[in-house]
Amino acid sequence: MIRKASLEESKLIYTENMEKDFPDDEIPDYNRFVKLTEDNVHDVYLYSSNNQDVAYFITVENNNNILITHLAVKKEFRSKGLGKILLEEIKKFFKDKNILIVEVEAESRANNEEELDIINRRKRYYLNLGFVQCKNMSYILYNVDYDILTYTPNNREYEPQEIKKIMEEIYANVGVDKSKLKIEILERKQ
Repeated sequence: MIRKASLEESKLIYTENMEKDFPDDEIPDYNRFVKLTEDNVHDVYLYSSNNQDVAYFITVENNNNILITHLAVKKEFRSKGLGKILLEEIKKFFKDKNILIVEVEAESRANNEEELDIINRRKRYYLNLGFVQCKNMSYILYNVDYDILTYTPNNREYEPQEIKKIMEEIYANVGVDKSKLKIEILERKQ
């Protein structure tokens, strides 16, 4: 079951989980996180299984478009297939939305084979569950390279230019300085 977290639950997710689950350069400042939560700029959700909160995710919505900024199964519940179940539940939960977007670290971020393997497994996780990688796009947020993956409940195909516009609008609403977001559409390779 997916439910929106309270402000207090959101704060606990940040302090007890996010700091362990994500690299430092992918976690917002605590005070900014709390402000975005209080102002309903982003939404923090919990996923429960067998009456336990086993996973969480954070979304930003704009014009019926959803960006999932963070998604993690809590450490003690990993490797039990819950990630796949969670993502299927998220797809159902947001079935009336235009598009779901996730950011996955680009392969260029890997410092070694182990990190590259983790990045590729993470990307395959989404691709195996119906997400599609947005090709021909360079995407950098706060000097971190990402790949964009999308899922459209209505099976509509989006052009890279449309994805770029959606992302720029979402991050403008979140208050990210334009200089911190760089999205370029690359020439299509023949």
